[in-house]
Amino acid sequence: MNRVEIDWPGIRAAAIALNSVRLAAIKASQNLPADEQRRFVERVNKRAYRERWMDKARAMSQPKIAGALPLSKNVQTGSDVLSQILAEDSRETRIDLSAAARKAAGTFAKMPGSKVIKHAQAHRHVTRSASVLHGWDDKRNPVPFSLNVLNIGACGIEISDS
Repeated sequence: MNRVEIDWPGIRAAAIALNSVRLAAIKASQNLPADEQRRFVERVNKRAYRERWMDKARAMSQPKIAGALPLSKNVQTGSDVLSQILAEDSRETRIDLSAAARKAAGTFAKMPGSKVIKHAQAHRHVTRSASVLHGWDDKRNPVPFSLNVLNIGACGIEISDS
């Protein structure tokens, strides 16, 4: 017998989005025979009750402290924070490399030609590494990201207001 794994996180997400564990279970089991569908719906209901799916969803949508004052501005997402830190790091690296190049230019002026070439190549290597790391020459989006979205409509689940 071929055993099929149940996508519990997906069923939980559908139940929360539909605000109905039973409806999500019925839709998830629509291809099963009637007796298996009944058992599956009962199984989902028991798991949802045991793991408090809807209680946790309600708690997440409620303010944590009754009467707490709202924040004055929206809190940044994790990707916004990371993007900001990488941008600051890139800016600081450019400033430090610029200062190093300025110091090196003064030192290079006093060196014989063969030493200038050797040290200039080392500086170029460090600068190029930083440029590749921070994507300074890259015209694309400097911070790649992926976005996962639950598409309830693709699962054949219909949402109605009634």
